[in-house]
Amino acid sequence: MSKKNPVNFMDGFRSMEEQNATRRHPPKTATPPAPSVQAQPPAVAKPRTQSRYGKVAITHFVDPAVRKQLAQLALDYDRSQGEFAAEALNLLFEKYGKPPIAAPMNEDSPILQSTV
Repeated sequence: MSKKNPVNFMDGFRSMEEQNATRRHPPKTATPPAPSVQAQPPAVAKPRTQSRYGKVAITHFVDPAVRKQLAQLALDYDRSQGEFAAEALNLLFEKYGKPPIAAPMNEDSPILQSTV
């Protein structure tokens, strides 16, 4: 039985980089790059859409059947899951004597009329 030579994966990566003209990691430099004339503050992450600006997420875990039923309601009534969540929160707020202030992402939704 002949013994196989071990495979050198790094040589394989290097040959792939050369063939594709790509580099997985930049080469290490002996000296760090010169600092810019004026230090720039780090960029602040912006929300993906304007409708999320100033909003926060509320999450909790539910059974998969709950998520599926909510998704089916949204399909059946041609509304978003967010609209149903806002409606549910408003019903909860009203039950405990608080103003119904929850609104879905689209603020002009007609479903959020106060029942007080």
